[in-house]
Amino acid sequence: MGPSTSGGGAGARKSARTVLDDLMGKDRNKALTERKRRKNHFSDEDYCKFYLCGFCPYLLFTNTKSDLGVTCNLNHSDVMRESWDKLSDEERASYRYEDEFQAFLEERVRDVERKIQLRKSKSEADLGQLPPPDPEMVNQKQAIEQEIETTTEEMDRLNEEGRFEDAKTLMMKVEQLQQDVKKKAREIENKRTLETGKILGVCDICGVLIGIGDEQADARHLVGKQHLGYEQIRNKLKELRETQERRRELRRQFREKQADRERRVREVDDVKEDEKDKKRDIKLEERKDYNQYRYRD
Repeated sequence: MGPSTSGGGAGARKSARTVLDDLMGKDRNKALTERKRRKNHFSDEDYCKFYLCGFCPYLLFTNTKSDLGVTCNLNHSDVMRESWDKLSDEERASYRYEDEFQAFLEERVRDVERKIQLRKSKSEADLGQLPPPDPEMVNQKQAIEQEIETTTEEMDRLNEEGRFEDAKTLMMKVEQLQQDVKKKAREIENKRTLETGKILGVCDICGVLIGIGDEQADARHLVGKQHLGYEQIRNKLKELRETQERRRELRRQFREKQADRERRVREVDDVKEDEKDKKRDIKLEERKDYNQYRYRD
């Protein structure tokens, strides 16, 4: 990621230059005699390999408390990513970019998991200081749970009798009752924390502290930069873990095919050398015969 520019026009011009660099090369404005013949390639060192594989983690948390502390100054090129995506699975596996990406994401997840455990220990200690839940509210919650159980049994009976429409009506009632249980549970926790102050819970995805029972804060958190960033990291890591063994097998197949191609090239070269040797031997024999004929008595 390069330095930020001020003004929409400058940003647009920079974007246009980047695209032209990808398509035509950085020396596109030079005289033809001065241009490099080699075209840009995604393997060039100035292209971000993580971005090729999906996204650049360094761009996820800028201006947040989870900022990785390093600025990626490499080129995040959509043109090069298209070239990368067009490769076969074997070719992509041979570059090992996805393996490097997986190792980097594994480290990021280990870091955030350590932070989550530390913060959970503190949060659980705070929760231990809360007063017991209100008995009346607990009884109300248990009554709703009992109604869910009774309604579910009735729904199952109607399904067995083939009364599917009636069962569907009860299923909708159960879903509403389940929402009521969750709401009542939040009310119980809210009342417990009201006198002792705000108790913070810990997000299992990103480790951010969230006020327990604060629905508005929870909703804002779920669309926040840190939560979405770590959610993206975890989803990508899951995908890479699932394909890790296949990538290893594809690399093995690629190496075998490459070795076979090199062997066949060597065989062709050997045949060509043999042909050259034969022609040279024939010419030597012809010259020898000619000299014998020319200089004989």
